[in-house]
This record gives sequence, C-alpha cells and structure tokens, in this order.
Amino acid sequence: MGLFHGLFTAPSWQSFAFLACGWALTTDRHTITTYVWLTGATTVKHFSRFYVFLGCPLYTQRWLLWGAVIRQAARFVPEGEVLAVAFDDTTKKKAGRHIEGLGRYRNGAGSARQEYRTLRGLNFVLGIMRIPLTRWPGHSLSVPIGLELYLKPDQAKALNMPYRSRSQLARDILDFLAEQVPGRPIRSLADGGYAPKDYARQLPEAAHVVGRFPISAKLYTLPSTPTTKRRGAPRKKGDLIGSPKTLVQTAQGWSPHPSEAGAKIQTWCGLWHSVLPGRLVRVVVLRRDSQHPTPRPGQRKAPPALEAFFTTDLTLSAQAILTEYSGRWAVEIAIRDTNAFDGLGQDQCRKWQRIIGANTFRLVMAAARALIGPGTDRKSPLVNGMWCGPVVKPYTRPEFFPYHGSPPLWPKIMRSLNMLYLLQRRARN
Repeated sequence: MGLFHGLFTAPSWQSFAFLACGWALTTDRHTITTYVWLTGATTVKHFSRFYVFLGCPLYTQRWLLWGAVIRQAARFVPEGEVLAVAFDDTTKKKAGRHIEGLGRYRNGAGSARQEYRTLRGLNFVLGIMRIPLTRWPGHSLSVPIGLELYLKPDQAKALNMPYRSRSQLARDILDFLAEQVPGRPIRSLADGGYAPKDYARQLPEAAHVVGRFPISAKLYTLPSTPTTKRRGAPRKKGDLIGSPKTLVQTAQGWSPHPSEAGAKIQTWCGLWHSVLPGRLVRVVVLRRDSQHPTPRPGQRKAPPALEAFFTTDLTLSAQAILTEYSGRWAVEIAIRDTNAFDGLGQDQCRKWQRIIGANTFRLVMAAARALIGPGTDRKSPLVNGMWCGPVVKPYTRPEFFPYHGSPPLWPKIMRSLNMLYLLQRRARN
C-alpha cells in the first residue's frame, strides 16, 4: 500500500484501502459488493461512495497508479537490460443493454479451436512487463502496466469521446512507459493486429518493436543518392525487394529453423514504406517445406506454410527475433490469470469511467502483489514495507507455461500494515 500512498486525498485513500483489503481477501467472484462486504466498509460510508470513487478519483488518477507500478517494476530489471513489454486485447463476456462500451468482438479463444467465433462483451487492451527472475534463471514474471477500454467509432461518438483504435490505445501505454523510465531501452512485442502505423510509427527514443509482418507487405531498398541535380522531390524508397509471398520462392540463402524441424528461415533488411517510411526494418521469413503440415501437440490447426516477423532493432539476429516474438505468449498467460485470479471484467458497472476504474484497480493490485515475488528472498529487503510471506496462490501445473516459463507458485494475499490494521479493526467490531 505504501506504493500508492500520497496519490489520493484522505477520504479517497480510505475507500482505496477498504477496496484493496477486500480484493486481497476475495477468493470467489471479484465484485465491489464482495469487497465491501468482506471488509465491513458500509459501517463507515455508504456503499455507493465506492462506485463514485472508482469512476471519479481513481479514474482521474489511474495514470499515477500505473506510473508507480512501472517505476517499481523497472527496479527489478538490471540497469542496461531491455525492458520487454507485450500488448494484446481480450474480450470479457457481458450482457445488458445499458452497459457503455458493450459490443460484439472476435472471440480469439473460440476461433483458434473452431471456426470464426464472436463474443458480446467489453474489449480491453492490456499491457504487461516481463521481469526476469534471479531465483529462477530463464523465467520471467508478468506485471500489468496499463489497461484501456476499447470503444467502437459509433460508441465513442455517442459518449462524446475521440475514437481510439486498439493500436492507438497500446501506443498510449507504450509512450507513458517511456516517460516513466527515460533512457531505458524498451522492446515492445505485439501480434499482427498492432503492426499498423498508428502503433509503430515515430516510436519513443530507445524503443523498438518486434511483431508479425504481413505476408503481402512489400519491402524496398534505400533510395539511391542522385549524382546530378534533377527536378522534383527526392525519392523516398528504392527498388522493390519483394513481399514474403515472393521472397519465399528464393532458392538460396535459407537456413534451418533453430527449434522446428522441417522449417527454414531467411532475413532481409529494407524499408516498409507504407508503415515506417525512412526506417530500416529486419524481416524474418519462415517457410515450412512440408506439403501436408501436421498440427502441433495440443493444437487442432496445422501451422501456416508461410510466416514473417519484423523488428526495428537491426542488431537482433533471426534466431533472436523468433525467440523474442515467442515471448509474446506471456501476455496471453497474463490475460488468463487476470480472468481467473484478479477479477478482470467481473465488475457490475454500466458507466465506462467506472468500468475502467474498477478494472484498473484490480490490475494495479495484481501488479503490486506480483512485485512482492522478486523480493521474497529473505536476504533482500522488503518491497515497500510489505511483508513477503509464504506463497499461498493455488498451484498451477508448469506445462501451462510453455513459452515464458512462469514459476508455478506465486503469492495470492498481499499483506501490509494498513491491511492488518483494517483486519484487526474489523475483528474488534
């Protein structure tokens, strides 16, 4: 709780402390009513004041909360190492005619297993930071660093809000991260939905992007410098290199995939003029020679015969690009955990400010709880004065973490002096 001390007024801080205590004690459904009931907060103030707190003070101060989380999380990444962040969106099922922001979106989980599926609910854009763990070499801890609610164009117009695409919302989180940790190298991971120019163009200083490259996108060489003066504007792109669809027909230069049998890779450097004009990118084209690819273990669909990935960091090798992009799966695991343990989207609010405030509160508390983990070593100091006690989160099988290798056990209940005081006061009453 000391991480957020001083960000609210005294009445708002009291509401925040009650809700934080209720969130830590909740083991079933995460609703504001449950938080208030577990802490007995209605003996202090009316329950409606907590919804007002989520929609007004917490909503307006949410970026200060995220800033405190980001600065604290960056402390656990050694100086000079890259801050790895990942972005993705998720849809939480909702029903009701008066919920602001409610719409029908693609259901990624259902579409990955069967045909195209849709889901009616709220769509959130989530950003996480991967923190390397010293006690588990090669493993990382995912910490939420930002959350935004996506509104469709007609919904944004009805609410008198400027329309922001998912790419723009993710870019807002990335820009805010760069402001909180100036000078630190940042590497952003995202899937093909976050490759447009709204996300990748004019990146912050020392920030790079790793993502999917459309197989129909075209690469060009750098424009040549004219030897003599000529009329007209200078050229912005050179000769056409090709797209992954045409480059896959190249006969020479392919090397075996570092971890997948029967697959080959090759890299090209060029200009992606339609998205990143004037900036070189490195593209890795992956082809699978099998005429009848078979699904991987645990998957129903076979991998595509052609894939492509890109990065703005020209120092990365082909193998490093593939390894970095595979780490993007950490955000998928984080989304699953926020739904299962942290209560993402389990609010009963209708106004979009309160929806953002309630879910921001849950993820901020989850981030504060996760930051206890890197400091649980008895030889290290306590984190923000919080007692780093035993691990009590339900056990999760290690095979659920095939990519980023999160450890199977993590703390569930966040204990602090403020929470212990509230529990003791509740027991006396």
